[in-house]
Amino acid sequence: MRIIQVDQQAKAVVNLVLGAALFIAAFVILLYRLFEPTQLQVYHSLSSSLLIAACANGIALLTYDLNSQREWKPAVSRVFAVLAIIASADGMAGNLFDSFDAQIHPSLYIASGIAGLWMSLRLRAHWAIRAQRIIAGIAALALAVVLLMHFVMETPLLARHPSGSLVAGALVLITMIALWNLSTASEQELPCVSMLTTSIALVGLLVSTSIGVVLFHNEMNELRDRGEEAAVNLNIARRAAGNEHVSTLKRLAERWENYPDSIHNSLMELDMNAFLRDVDFLESIILRRGTELMWERSRDQDTSFKEMYQNDGYVQQQFDPLRKEEVQMLVASRSNTEDGARVYIHIPIDFKDDNYEKGYWGILAVMNVPQMLSNQALTYRSPIYTYTAISNGMLLDQHGHWVTSPTLDYLHNHALFLYESSLETEFTTGTPIYSYMYDLQEMQARANLQILVTLAGIAIVLFMALTIERNRELVVQGRQLRFQAEHDALTGLYNRTTIEHMIADRFHKQRDLTAMFIDLDGFTLINDSLGLQVGDRLLQVLAQRLTNIIGKRGMLARFGGDEFLIVMQKMQDDEEGLAEITSKILSAVAQPYRIMHHKIYLTASIGVAHQTEDQYAPLELIQRADMAMHQAKRQGHNHVQIYQDSMSLQFKSSAAMRSSLQEAIEKNQLTLHYQPIVRCNDGATVGYEALLRWEREPGRFISPTEFIPLAEMTGQIIPLSEWVFRRACEAAVTLQEHGPCKVAVNLSTLHFNRTEFTPFLEQTLEETGCNPEWLELELTESILMENTDYAVEVLQNLRDKKISISLDDFGTGFSSLSYLKRLPVDKVKIDRSFIAGIRTHRSDRVLIGSVIKIAQSLNFAVVAEGVETPQQAEFVTELGCNYMQGFYFGRPMPLEEL
Repeated sequence: MRIIQVDQQAKAVVNLVLGAALFIAAFVILLYRLFEPTQLQVYHSLSSSLLIAACANGIALLTYDLNSQREWKPAVSRVFAVLAIIASADGMAGNLFDSFDAQIHPSLYIASGIAGLWMSLRLRAHWAIRAQRIIAGIAALALAVVLLMHFVMETPLLARHPSGSLVAGALVLITMIALWNLSTASEQELPCVSMLTTSIALVGLLVSTSIGVVLFHNEMNELRDRGEEAAVNLNIARRAAGNEHVSTLKRLAERWENYPDSIHNSLMELDMNAFLRDVDFLESIILRRGTELMWERSRDQDTSFKEMYQNDGYVQQQFDPLRKEEVQMLVASRSNTEDGARVYIHIPIDFKDDNYEKGYWGILAVMNVPQMLSNQALTYRSPIYTYTAISNGMLLDQHGHWVTSPTLDYLHNHALFLYESSLETEFTTGTPIYSYMYDLQEMQARANLQILVTLAGIAIVLFMALTIERNRELVVQGRQLRFQAEHDALTGLYNRTTIEHMIADRFHKQRDLTAMFIDLDGFTLINDSLGLQVGDRLLQVLAQRLTNIIGKRGMLARFGGDEFLIVMQKMQDDEEGLAEITSKILSAVAQPYRIMHHKIYLTASIGVAHQTEDQYAPLELIQRADMAMHQAKRQGHNHVQIYQDSMSLQFKSSAAMRSSLQEAIEKNQLTLHYQPIVRCNDGATVGYEALLRWEREPGRFISPTEFIPLAEMTGQIIPLSEWVFRRACEAAVTLQEHGPCKVAVNLSTLHFNRTEFTPFLEQTLEETGCNPEWLELELTESILMENTDYAVEVLQNLRDKKISISLDDFGTGFSSLSYLKRLPVDKVKIDRSFIAGIRTHRSDRVLIGSVIKIAQSLNFAVVAEGVETPQQAEFVTELGCNYMQGFYFGRPMPLEEL
């Protein structure tokens, strides 16, 4: 059962919140746009057309219900949908009512217009509803991707203003999501949403939107203040630099006025050379008399600023003859200074020397503005740029370079204007200074955060509205869900999560818990043979029996599958009580179950673990009980086992060995040793048995009886078996160089029963170049007993391919000899346990003789394993054994040492 079902009530709430969010957001922003006092574009991120279209679409969505019985709703929805179409068309035409272009992407106007058109048509056909769902869903997904791209690219993609780009996309996204929601609710009338929910939704949306607008306004105020600060700082820096340079030139003029007549010219020459050498941004010094330029000293002899001044009408018209006794600054036109602005500073001089004609004298010092301003470089890169407007209509940037046409285009179409001031110095007045937000990345990052806050507010309002509307259902469903969360659905007992929490709550308080882990023996067979329905009913009956035994004395849970867990207190020292309870449990499990027409008998294995001081986590108690249960199963099922520390060590050792074995397989650390097989009548070596060896540490070999069963249990036996076959086949090819012989390989039951075994064996023989008659497969009786018909078929197929088959450990199994005559086997191998007792046990000698006679009567060759003495070799030879194998003839050794 779900907490909130996607039904008509929930869809009505979603439509209310989305439609109201669209209308309120657009309406509040539109009011802000009308009453914001500065009317600068930095405060106005959206066009009026898009805002009106969003308002209209919001109302159209609120009243759009194809199955509504209220006549006024369709009319209202159509009217506002048409208004949305008109506003969207105005946006496409260029926003006739806006004073500046917000550069809203045309696709947003198109999407708003299509939404309005669709709601005005009010199509009811099934294909139309399906088309609405698909188109609105795809459009919403595309807009969501574009909005997410703002966070990655950190640049506005849908409008000029970063905030406007996000808000415009969000408004259209909400429209598309609302249309999609309405397409899923078209089969019946949407129910009315309660007044409480509606009031809370409207207030919440109004507050959320207002907070967003206030945050936006404060951020824009901060940006504008930063623009004003940048302009003021530029003004201060320019005033300080101008005063400093003018003061220096004034002191130069005073010196020239007071030099002695006899050395006046030479000292002036020295001053000019020194100034041009020491002041790197001073490019030329020109002596002026009236309107006539007398002479010039330039840093670059090839550049004449005297001629530039005479040919530049713009710089000449700046000179005010009425102020010729004052300091004046003249800016050269851009046409003559493309590499950077040049300023002529005029300093008046009153020569008292009779050698100079009477008149109005002055110095024109030509300064390289970019080079002069390079000493005032900013310590960080600010996103706000300032520009000085020159009277010829050109802009000079803060570094003294003329603004290029691409930069002007960027300022007009992308950057956001922040503040206008004027450059005021003692020598110039009224020169405009403009501040722009040039780099919008920082602004985009703030806009990203702001839209997240606003959307989060809408999401919170939606969640609150859904919660309030569904509160009554949640109360009822809550009780049901709590029971379902804490109890097993099949048996009604506590589930695993609940019992673990209960143990955790008591674990560190009482410290006297006892866990009994119960697992049914052979329950999987019942499910597989009689069906899951029978198995489920059996578990229900057993759960009731266990409940009757435990009652309120402990906690009973179905841990999973056919596993049950009982947790009791104060049982550590009550051995009799524990024995009584476990005995009752085993007896209850063993009672027959009558389900349908079946009568079923079962047993169980129980593991018991007591809480001890060395347990630090609640799950350790369950883990130990589980270990004890597995130990009980290994002891023959239908048994109770109490946990002992040695079990944990055993499990840890197995886990460590499993990891080490996997590493040995991956790193090719396993080897094959080969033990010779000799013919009895002449002692000639006719083959070798490949025996797997694992040297876990230098000089320390792990017995195959330890790691082979582990590999079979974990499934590692498959890659291990494949590796053994490949190496054995390669060895068989190598051994043929010393004479014909066979290599015997032990066959894994798991590998043999896989359908891909035969194709794998054929491929391995082909890849290694091993002939089938060089290979012998050794298998045990367990392979034949599990699926005799399949085994016989596969073995016969292998024999047809001239691969020899040998039955290993013959005589140790419990199977009947009646099926032996059907087996496609070439040899039988007598287990070493019989060979070891031939000198002391008469029964072993009799059994060996009988096995040899039976095998030879069926045309099977006989191999005696474990021959370690001359007496044993002589005895089996006398009995008619065909082949022998054992330490007497050679221990297993690597291929290189054979």
